[in-house]
Amino acid sequence: MTFEEYFGDWSKVIDEQETLKIMHWLKDVNPEILCPAKQNIFRAFKLCSLKDCKVIMLGQDPYPQKGVATGILFGNSADTPEERLSPSLQVVKESVINYEMPHNRIEFDNTMESWAKQGVLMINTALTCEVNRVGSHFNIWQPFMSKLIHNLSTYDGGLIYVLFGNQASLFKKDIVQSFGIFEIYHPAFYARRCEKMPYDFFPRVNIALQEHYNTKIKFYNETEYGTC
Repeated sequence: MTFEEYFGDWSKVIDEQETLKIMHWLKDVNPEILCPAKQNIFRAFKLCSLKDCKVIMLGQDPYPQKGVATGILFGNSADTPEERLSPSLQVVKESVINYEMPHNRIEFDNTMESWAKQGVLMINTALTCEVNRVGSHFNIWQPFMSKLIHNLSTYDGGLIYVLFGNQASLFKKDIVQSFGIFEIYHPAFYARRCEKMPYDFFPRVNIALQEHYNTKIKFYNETEYGTC
């Protein structure tokens, strides 16, 4: 399979040489200590095409617990029980739903794939890490990610960037042009402090989306009780 066939239209902005370096390095990495599984490392690029991309959400590292990371920013597997959701996902979920407001029946996609399929590239600054070693692969991925952000913002100056935490903010310098850049602490920061992420953060992203693309991200589904 060629580079273009594997990455589709993302091959226009993903640096091929940096990707080859990563692929060469991955050949020697023990899959037993890698998060996520090798087949899921570039999964975010499969769920959101370049032509449909409107928002880049950039986090930190994949979840370092073995078998938890899915290749989608903040996402857990579909069969993860509510009480075992990752703390970062719980923080994001509570922020977008805002349980302090009255709601009907809420359906939230814990895989975060529904966000990706609405034109959101859901990635971390490092697409892999070693099991139980947060930040272990950041330096390996930094050149790849810097060139991706630079090329992407040059290719399409109307994208919206959402940067979660200091590690993501390091790549702000690579954004050549954009419609908007939103920065906030990583959800793990709020989880560690047992604090809530501001409820107005994700709505502000949607305001920018509405202004520029005349659309919004549907963060969750809500239906009336007693309806199907």
